[in-house]
Amino acid sequence: MIRINNIHLYYRQHGIALHALRGVSLDINPGDYIALVGPSGSGKSSLIAAVTGLIFPSEGDIFIDRFRINRISRNARAKIRAKYCGIIFQFSEMPGRFTIRENLYLSWLSAHRGKDLSEFEERLELVCAKLDIHPLLEIRPGNLSGGQLQKTAIARAIIKDAPIILADEPSGDLDPDNVKRVRNVLQEEIENGKSILMVTHDAKLASDAHTIYELRDGQIHNVLK
Repeated sequence: MIRINNIHLYYRQHGIALHALRGVSLDINPGDYIALVGPSGSGKSSLIAAVTGLIFPSEGDIFIDRFRINRISRNARAKIRAKYCGIIFQFSEMPGRFTIRENLYLSWLSAHRGKDLSEFEERLELVCAKLDIHPLLEIRPGNLSGGQLQKTAIARAIIKDAPIILADEPSGDLDPDNVKRVRNVLQEEIENGKSILMVTHDAKLASDAHTIYELRDGQIHNVLK
């Protein structure tokens, strides 16, 4: 489903040349649950951004299904993200002018154009029950707490029912009860045949993954599980 083939990422920050990813290769197949752990600055979030097509590797290739996403147009990448990927960003990326319900609908619509609205309402009810976000639906993102935003960001990713979930610190702002809720949701997604590639500092969340890779200095340094 995803093939990451020997990718390197170079960029400059404050005039300093950085080598963020150094020859990372990884295959993610249907049903795989993979966690990336490691210190801040080790390249974990850069790897997620590269897989989504939001940044380009300087060398190497990334395939989603049969599409080499670093060699296609911006519009084509957007269509592939919409169809294949539910993305949980580390920080909320939801447009503030829309309510949470509207944001969730736009996410669902990107992958299900032409389908009946009743299908969205059915999926919405399921996702809201799993994440306990019914009271938040008519509120705009700017009026939510960090933990509430985190839950709605997870909802926006999974409501699409896409085959791949890419998660960057999905439990960052959550209390223990909600972390447990998110762990259950992600486990259910795996049981339904999804693939998950997740960046996390949460040891308990990482322990749910089938495989744990430790990244250091832009490389897969160790396989911890």
